[in-house]
Amino acid sequence: MSGYRGHVVGPAGEHLAPTTITNEQMAEARAAETARINRAVEARLERESAARAEQARLDAERGQAELDDYREHASAAWLGSGGTRAEFADVWPEIKRRHLIEQASTKLTAYDRLVEQTKAEMRASGRYAKL
Repeated sequence: MSGYRGHVVGPAGEHLAPTTITNEQMAEARAAETARINRAVEARLERESAARAEQARLDAERGQAELDDYREHASAAWLGSGGTRAEFADVWPEIKRRHLIEQASTKLTAYDRLVEQTKAEMRASGRYAKL
């Protein structure tokens, strides 16, 4: 029976009794620790996935609310310019498409601007000259 020889250590670090741990016990302990880590990783991935799904749901709700608000304003502007409700219903899909393209472009360029601003700040710090 070969294995690790050591001592049982108490809470204050004192040696309480000599012990021998077999290779099988070490393998079981490693397997148990690996399983515990895998469960923790899986739980974290599930939490992150749920958080992403919730954020996507909130973003979709926010986007739909913004689009509904835009439709009201566009309808009022159309009617205020002498158009009819029937005409607005006919042109709304194109107005909506253009609005969504514009909003997406604005958000993308805002992200690009933020990236460039962050790079400039990092370069200015003198620590990141290769950006």
